[in-house]
Amino acid sequence: MKCKLILTDFGQFKYFAKARFKLYVHRYIAYARLRGYKSFNDWSYHRRGFVECWAEPGFHKFWQVWNPGIAYFVFRLYLRLGGNKNWKLATLLSFTINGIIHSIIFFIFSGQWSFVIPSLFLLFGILVITSKLLDNFLQQNKWPWIINSAINVGLVILSFDLCFKLNDILFNYIQSSA
Repeated sequence: MKCKLILTDFGQFKYFAKARFKLYVHRYIAYARLRGYKSFNDWSYHRRGFVECWAEPGFHKFWQVWNPGIAYFVFRLYLRLGGNKNWKLATLLSFTINGIIHSIIFFIFSGQWSFVIPSLFLLFGILVITSKLLDNFLQQNKWPWIINSAINVGLVILSFDLCFKLNDILFNYIQSSA
């Protein structure tokens, strides 16, 4: 049985928040080190998370390395949704929730809702599941990095294109039925 923490004053809250943040940072660093990150405040960190990640062998491995800050959030969400016990559903829900959060942030700053981002992340989730299922069959870890890069970049570009077209279709349908 979990006990609830009752915070009675701001000092107690501040102490609790600081302890939780330290724990989060500690877990994040452990997570990042497992994915090949050595340091966190220099070019090698950004190069690994935003450049080298494209050459990962498989779309699912690309997402494990891409943008480590967001990837850690998605990983924690994945664990909360069941993790390896029900990895397909947890993966799909993690990407979909992440897409909705991205879309809400976009909406706050632009004032316009778009179906592009949620549908894009849903599609990314489907592609990650497919990539993971085909991993042993394709053996992309034996392929040249340029081929893996082309596949990962191509999947992202095609996903964006498909989702922008889907967004246009949805908005045209909504406008015509209104």
